[in-house]
Amino acid sequence: MKERGQASIELLGAIPFIALAFLAALQLTVAAATAQAASAAARAAARTASQGDGDPAASARRSVPDWLEDDLAVEIGGGESPSVQVTVTMPIVLPGLGGGPQVHRTAWFESETARAPWG
Repeated sequence: MKERGQASIELLGAIPFIALAFLAALQLTVAAATAQAASAAARAAARTASQGDGDPAASARRSVPDWLEDDLAVEIGGGESPSVQVTVTMPIVLPGLGGGPQVHRTAWFESETARAPWG
């Protein structure tokens, strides 16, 4: 014979595991969004650098969500086809743990004045 309230006690024991699974899924979502935003920022900055008509760092900042703008760093490489490396610090969903790992993405576009190496 089952005692009354046993299911409630078992549910209380499972709540920390359910919360941990939820936080892990949320962190994976934040990680994917951060990686996608870093890629988009690198492409936008490289496009601007290759066209030579604006500030690549400003283009990168405009292309990321507001919650990533503060931890965005842009490095621009020279040459005929400029490369841009964007670094974003991934936020951690649990408060008080500080910043997460850094996500680096690099992109480059051929400059409109660049010549093909074969001719």
